Amino acid sequence: MDEELVTRALRWCAKAGCRVSAEQVRAAMVPLAWDDLVAVRALLADEPPTRPLGPMALADLARGIPAEVASTRERDGYYRSPGMPPSPPGRGGPARARSSVPRLRQHGPVPPVVRSARERAAPTSIQPPPLPLLDELFASEGRAVLERLIRERGARRGQILEALGKGWRRKGGGTPCAADLSQLLDAHGLTRAFDRRERNELLHALRVAGGRTDTVAAALGILPGQLWAAFERLGARGEADAIRTAHRDELRRRATLAERTRMFLVEADRLADLELLAEVAADLRARLPEHMRALRASRAESLRTELARSLEIRPHQVDSLAALLGLDLCPATTRTSSARHAPPCRSKDEERVPSAKTGAAGSPRGDSFGTVPRKPHGRQPAPKSGKYGSR
Repeated sequence: MDEELVTRALRWCAKAGCRVSAEQVRAAMVPLAWDDLVAVRALLADEPPTRPLGPMALADLARGIPAEVASTRERDGYYRSPGMPPSPPGRGGPARARSSVPRLRQHGPVPPVVRSARERAAPTSIQPPPLPLLDELFASEGRAVLERLIRERGARRGQILEALGKGWRRKGGGTPCAADLSQLLDAHGLTRAFDRRERNELLHALRVAGGRTDTVAAALGILPGQLWAAFERLGARGEADAIRTAHRDELRRRATLAERTRMFLVEADRLADLELLAEVAADLRARLPEHMRALRASRAESLRTELARSLEIRPHQVDSLAALLGLDLCPATTRTSSARHAPPCRSKDEERVPSAKTGAAGSPRGDSFGTVPRKPHGRQPAPKSGKYGSR
């Protein structure tokens, strides 16, 4: 039995709700056989199955006694009784100790347990035990702890450091940092495998995110600058740039006016991260005015409605597009230019007044209403006499 086993047993008992000393741990472990000590090491690798459990209860668990029985003994003061010898080596303990333990299951209804208000009150003076030092992870057992954290959280340094901060503390105070994690990985020979896995996970996350570094950095809980520093450290900057270039080419292939408009309105964050927002905006500023001029020439009833229908967007998005690109949706210029070439408007009275030059309707030839009679040319036949006329 070495000091490492005593230290681990002290920490295990503290988690199980018992504050004991190193002498008590040694006194409980001395009577154990070699195979029982191996069982104790296996128990210390896991969390306590129940509470409370002290060193004597730990020894009984190694001998094969159920955890409920050991916890009941610890709670009833069986291990603290004066002159009570420890359980002899063997599986199950002596018959006298087994008979002194109250039965867990009884026939018939179990009477209720009535506790006083003082017993129900939570103790306020008990302080939680201090976290173990991070230096303990440099021992051989620390490799198993690191491998378990990598299996659970992947090769994500931020999440692993967060888990280490909840269970261990630095010697000078504070939570573990990135340098401490690098030292632990080097001490256990896990640096090369960890870096390879971290590199693959970062590149895969970048592909899934469509080349967006801000999405990957947010998922990892770091800044985009730290993400690029990780690519540089892992030698993956070239592959990351190739992934982003492939996604840029895919976006540039959306060349129609409707596709670029929807992309500009819906995927503006992605365009900004891929450094394509200014390029797409310049293309729309150059092509949309010509498209709007064609819609005005077709004498559309509502320019806003026709523009939304032609670009396959919603009408309210047309206003956002005009505000972002500085487009003029008011057809006032068209009305002004067409009014210069249109004939002057006249009132109804002026239209009905005959004119010697243009006629009643303002046309040069006149029409059937109010037509000015023309002077006949040449000789006209004389009117006939009779029923309908006379000389």
